[in-house]
Amino acid sequence: MELTAQLGQEIIDRLTRYIDVPINLMDPHAKIVASTNSDRINQSHGGAQYVIEKLTPLRFSSEEATRYVNTKPGVNLPIFHRGELAGVVGLTGEPDEVFQAAGMTQGSVEIALEQLYIQKQAFYQERQWNYWFHRLISNENVLGEELEKEAFYTLQADVKKTWQVLVFQVKSPYEHSDSIRQKIKKRGYPLFVLPYKENFIVAAIPFENKPLMLDFNGKVGVGEPGYTVTGIRKSFYQAMQAIEIDRAQNPIVYSASLKMERLLSHIDRGTYEDVTLPYANRLHQLEESYSHTLRTFFKNNLKMNQTAAELHIHRNTLIYRLEQIYKKVGLDARNFKDAVILQAILIRH
Repeated sequence: MELTAQLGQEIIDRLTRYIDVPINLMDPHAKIVASTNSDRINQSHGGAQYVIEKLTPLRFSSEEATRYVNTKPGVNLPIFHRGELAGVVGLTGEPDEVFQAAGMTQGSVEIALEQLYIQKQAFYQERQWNYWFHRLISNENVLGEELEKEAFYTLQADVKKTWQVLVFQVKSPYEHSDSIRQKIKKRGYPLFVLPYKENFIVAAIPFENKPLMLDFNGKVGVGEPGYTVTGIRKSFYQAMQAIEIDRAQNPIVYSASLKMERLLSHIDRGTYEDVTLPYANRLHQLEESYSHTLRTFFKNNLKMNQTAAELHIHRNTLIYRLEQIYKKVGLDARNFKDAVILQAILIRH
């Protein structure tokens, strides 16, 4: 990666807060691309030309500077990036006085180039994973073997493992991607962490048979573990469905704990409305406390004492509410078949 005018000038603008001597930055062709003296930009620098040819530092006094075209006394140091010459840094002044500052400038430029390189590589890789992921979820006819090869040869990733997909619900995916990526890396290196649509971030992580511990202030849908490409696709849709179905506002929602809810949510719309519409209309005319009571009752597997304790009400109050639902809606939550219909209504509305 070569030193550019934009990056060079930004570095100089920052360094001049601490280094009070003239600074020039030259590209690998010895052209000044950034300088504390704007009049020197785009000029050729003889001292830099020497450094580029010899790949060695150059220190020269006022008398020695006359040997090199458009050069003043000072220090010129080569800038390397990943073993290749990226440019030259030059500081004007007595060589012994500016040599240390020149070294600091050289190091700053090399660090900046490496950081820029890493950012560009990460951006490029994220774009490749985005393309791969959207092909995976948008077309079931894409051959898993084809995507496996693409991941291996293009993205240097072996997907022939068991993965689990997490979907994070956020307000701004691009702002939260990096922080979520860092949190996930504490568990193991993810296959990818990608912004998805307007308010989701999708991550595929190696499956570990233990509870997820995530420091995340929001909702996370967790798909079931699946092997290789088909497993990733299935786990993703399960995680998305878990977020959509859950009404309890749990911070982490496991698809595996919502099997019945997932099944009920996929009932044909026409059949669902034929069976539930009259009851649904009556239920939704009641106060929200009745729906909340039903959800808590079902979450506790129809156990009266546990439900009453969670709702912080007397058992008799719970019985009264359930009887009122039976009287006003026509379905008894204590009856298995009626409970299934009520559960379907709560899930679909």
